[in-house]
Amino acid sequence: MAAGKKAKKRPPSSSKLTLRDLKLLRTLRRRGWKVRRVSRARKLLPPTLAGRYPRVPAGVLRLLSALEACVSPKETVWFLTAEDYARTDDVGFRWNEFEIMSLEAADGDPELESEIRSFWDGHFPVMLAVHSDYDYLAVRVSDGAVVHGYAPEWEEPSEVAPSFAALLTALEAEADAERDDGPFKIFVGRGI
Repeated sequence: MAAGKKAKKRPPSSSKLTLRDLKLLRTLRRRGWKVRRVSRARKLLPPTLAGRYPRVPAGVLRLLSALEACVSPKETVWFLTAEDYARTDDVGFRWNEFEIMSLEAADGDPELESEIRSFWDGHFPVMLAVHSDYDYLAVRVSDGAVVHGYAPEWEEPSEVAPSFAALLTALEAEADAERDDGPFKIFVGRGI
C-alpha cells in the first residue's frame, strides 16, 4: 500500500448482496423504484428489536441492512430498512404499524392484546403496502416462511413463499414479467 493512503474498510462478508438480491434490485429500478444502498454496513435492528426477533434469517438481515431505501414509484410500497426499525416517533407508517392498529382495535382486552403481541413476536415484517388493504409481507420466524396479510385481519395471513430467498425470486419474476395479474402485483405491480 502506498504511503499515506488508508485502506478502505470493507463491510463484513455477510453484508454482501447475493446475485438474487442484486437482480431484484435492478429489476425494481427498471420499474421506477427508488433503490438506494447504504454506504457502509450497519446492523438492521436496534437492541430491543434484536431481542424480540433473535431468529431473523441471515438473508433478510443481509438485504434489508444493505438498503437505505427501496420504495415504489408512488411511495406506496417499500421494503423496511434499518431506519424504519429504529424509528420511535409516530409520524407516518411505522415498521409495526399494523400491530399497533390491531392493539388499538383490541380496545383494552388483555387476552386479545396478548394474542396480537404473540402473533407479531413470531412474524417479522419486511415489506409494507399502503395503496389498497394495508398489506404486508413478513417472515415467520419459526420456520423462515414468508406470509402475506392485510387489513382488517392482519393476524390471519397466508403463506406465499417457503423462504425469504424464494420470495425475492418470485418478486423479481413478477416485476420482470411486466404484467399485473400475478400473486405479487400488490407489491411489485405497475402503478404502485
